[in-house]
Amino acid sequence: MRELAKISAAMLVTTHECNLRCRYCFVQKEPRRMSLQTAKDAARFLIDNAHAAGGVTPEINFFGGEPMLEFERVIRPLAEWVHGELGERCRFSITTNGTLLTEENIRFMRRHGFGLLLSMDGAKEVQDYNRPLAGGGGSFELLRPIVPLVLAAWPAATFRMTAIPASCDRSFEGALWAEAQGFRSFFITPNVFEPWDVAAREALSAGLGRYARHYAESRAAGGRPIRFTELERAEAQLDELEEAERRGAYRSSPRCRAAGKCGLGASRWAAVHPDGGLYACQELTSSGGEDSPFYIGSIYSGADNGRRRALMESFDALPAGTERCAHCELDRICDGGCAANNFLATGRLGEPPEVYCWWRRELLKWAKWIREAEKCRR
Repeated sequence: MRELAKISAAMLVTTHECNLRCRYCFVQKEPRRMSLQTAKDAARFLIDNAHAAGGVTPEINFFGGEPMLEFERVIRPLAEWVHGELGERCRFSITTNGTLLTEENIRFMRRHGFGLLLSMDGAKEVQDYNRPLAGGGGSFELLRPIVPLVLAAWPAATFRMTAIPASCDRSFEGALWAEAQGFRSFFITPNVFEPWDVAAREALSAGLGRYARHYAESRAAGGRPIRFTELERAEAQLDELEEAERRGAYRSSPRCRAAGKCGLGASRWAAVHPDGGLYACQELTSSGGEDSPFYIGSIYSGADNGRRRALMESFDALPAGTERCAHCELDRICDGGCAANNFLATGRLGEPPEVYCWWRRELLKWAKWIREAEKCRR
């Protein structure tokens, strides 16, 4: 039986509250806030596990809600305590909407080696529609002066976007806006928790096509276009498919099994609820409690490896998808999608939402187009 990794890295959910009201947010806005003492206890739990594992650096990603709401109360004092009083080599990062970043708190985070992922949906029209302020009004103007500060501090920061049917026709304009600001990479994912009709899918696919042409033309001219990480993953999958077909293999990659999946408690990563509960995925900390299949213990009682294994086995026991799989060209290498999103959208860990499957096929289609376009230019 495979030994489970000790949990030495975690998404610390400092709060479920947020200063935005994004139209697609999965977090229940509750008055749940992590205390500094719980954050310290979580850090100590991760550090002790890292020491026990040997040669492992503990990692903490501050998550929410909007974690910057707790910067002065939790994030700053925790980083100072870990790096100062404890003298531990813990890596910190943060996933943020960016609206509360300032020159001062950015300097602090850089001094402590923070990484950063910026959640933003692009230029003004889409950003203001998708991600309004909790009190009303758009959030773009708040971010306009902050984006240059982010790029100066984190030149390799990734620009993370979500597409929804109501505004997806402008989604890839957002990617080009990000490129114009100086971002080097982005990823965009469709919100799988709402219906996508034919018109919306065609609009999102058309945007992906415009980006693919921009990417291919820029590379042909010797430029450095902004990279779409998911499209590059699809390009790599073309080779994986070819190799799988050559060997007659079928879902044999470690990524296709629960032991290699995030969100299943199988790796050294977990999520910590404001009360110290451990969950296999940060998307599942705002509901369910100990009744949730994603609940895998506590920083106080320790990780429950029985629950971790049960979650992994429940994923493996289910078919990776539905009858759709038989007609999908990715079926041979499909990894079953995001277990948490599957559970929230379909109620089954191994059944991806249909729009997720459609999107993966669209990415593969345009990855083929890029490859053929580059062959023609040689």
